[in-house]
Formats: sequence, C-alpha cells, structure tokens
Amino acid sequence: MKYFLTILMFQFTLSVIAQTNFSFHYNHGVDNLKKENYSDAIDDFTNALKYKKDSRNQYEVAKALMERALCKMNLKNFSGALSDINEAIKLKPEYTELYYTRSLIHLTNKEYDYAIEWAKKGLALKPENEPLMINVMMANFLKKEYNEVLSVSDSLLKINPNSTEALNAKADALEHQKKHKEAIALYTKVISIDPHNIGAFYNRGIANANNKDFDASLADMERAMAIDTSQLWVGYNNIAFFIKFEQKDYKGSLEYFDKAIKLNPKFSNAYNNRGFAKLQLNDLKGAKFDINKSQELDPENSYAYRTMALYLLAENKTVQACEQLKKAKKLGYSIDYDEEVDNLMKLHCK
Repeated sequence: MKYFLTILMFQFTLSVIAQTNFSFHYNHGVDNLKKENYSDAIDDFTNALKYKKDSRNQYEVAKALMERALCKMNLKNFSGALSDINEAIKLKPEYTELYYTRSLIHLTNKEYDYAIEWAKKGLALKPENEPLMINVMMANFLKKEYNEVLSVSDSLLKINPNSTEALNAKADALEHQKKHKEAIALYTKVISIDPHNIGAFYNRGIANANNKDFDASLADMERAMAIDTSQLWVGYNNIAFFIKFEQKDYKGSLEYFDKAIKLNPKFSNAYNNRGFAKLQLNDLKGAKFDINKSQELDPENSYAYRTMALYLLAENKTVQACEQLKKAKKLGYSIDYDEEVDNLMKLHCK
C-alpha cells in the first residue's frame, strides 16, 4: 500500500509541475504583453503552448493562442496573427473574445470589411456584446460609412445609454457629416458622464473650431491639456492645426508647433504640420526641412507625403510630386483622410 501511494504522489507531482510550467510561461507572457515586449511575450506563449496538454482546459490554450496573435498583430505579422487566432477559433468556436480579436487584427491591417464580418460572427453568438459592436462602428467609420456608424451606435445606446464609446462614435460620424452642433451636444453628454474624457474635450474642441467658435475650441483644448499634462505636445499641435489653420493664421501656428516639437522632438505630425504652415508662408527651405524630418520619423505617414508633394508642386517639380502622391495613396491617405490626393493626382499626374 505504501508503494502504491508513493506512485500516486509521484504522478501527482509531475502533473502539478506540468501545470505550473503552462501557467508560469503564460503569466510571464501576459506581463510582457502589458509591457509591450511583444517578441518576448511571443516566446513566453510559445513555451506555454508546449505544455498545452497539461493546461486545465482548452479555453486556456485558446487564450494563449489569442494572446500570441495579439503580439504578432502589434509587430505587424498579420499572417502569423491570423494563423494563431484561426487555430484558437477552431479549438473553441463558442469563445466570443476570439472573434473580437480576429476582427481587431483585420481592423489594424485596414481590412475593414473582414473586420466587420468577423465582429458580426461574434455578435451572432452574443448579440449585445459591446466590444464587438464598437469594432463594427470603428470599421464603418474608417470606411466612411457614417450612416452605418449612426445605426450601430444607436443600437448600442439602446443597450447601454451611457456608453461613452457609442456616444463618441455617433458624435464623430455627425462631425464628419458636418453636423457640428449635433456632434458638440453629444461630446458634451460624454463629458457629463466622464468629466475626464480627454478625447471628448479634444473632439469637441475640433467641432467648435469647425463651427467657427474659436474661443470655445481653445477652452476645450486647454481643458484636455490640463487633464493630461503628460502629452501637452498633442494639445499644442491641435491648437495650431485645428484653430490657427482654420483661422488661416499660419504665422501664429508656428509658435504652437514649436512648443509641441520642443516637448516631443520625435512627434512627426508636428513637423509635417509646421512644414505645411511654412509652405503657406512661402518659406520653402524651412518647409522642406520639416517635411523631410516628418518622413524620417514616420516613413508610413501618408500625410507627410501629401505635404511633400505640395512642396514639390510649389517648386514646379511635378514628376517628383506625383511620386510622393503615389506613395501617399499607397499608404492610405484617401482612406485615412479625404480625396485631396486623388484630386491632386488627377490634376497633375498622367
């Protein structure tokens, strides 16, 4: 009997060690994911999956695959991310969070139709799942399908009238439809629910600027900056871009772009925007320097290629300008912003 008990204890110990190995590597991976150490996290989840037979259940295995997929997504390894999440869905097709993650992968890769498709597959399992509905709103917003955003946001607000995500999405859609007053009212409602919602203050500030209420816009921008003093360069850039540019005060904008760049010398958008301001002031040398710096800091910033094209057109270098416009279009300028690049190409490029 004593020998039999010894064997049982030995087998139990091996099982605990195996389970501990899975949990140890998985938890370490979660920590690295939170710290944005994606490569290390991938190694951790891979090590955890070596012990998947000893996990407590298949949900743990699916979750490890999902977390590894998120790491790969953040490293822009989209094929690897999809491979992991597909394996997870095959393993536990009833696990709704997996559909959210697959939708998010497509959303990050600018595959908006697929993002909507997979979010809706998750919604078929849980029709009132808020994160999935938010993904549908976001993908439609990026597709510029603003009426669809309004429809989904209204559906979500029936479920959760205080959903700041739905209210913000609805306000954003209305703002892009140039319904500034309606958007402002919704941003105000968000702020009444969450008085520290920085995004709502910035967005209301933009809407106020577009509505030509520059004093209210400045007050909103400054309020957002007061709430979060850790990224003041965002506020300075916004004041210059949305208020000073709207007022055609390009000289006045330089002061704010200078402040933004001083606080964050790696802020590529501020360099690009300051370059555009200098271009309007006919400081072509200064404009070229700033736009080049913006492209250097962020080679995938489509807006900077558009601005460089405007500089080259000002220098009568049409061929080079068209090359920049092609890069801007390839990087998604028309998707992310408006049709300006397409219109410039029609006008100047054959």
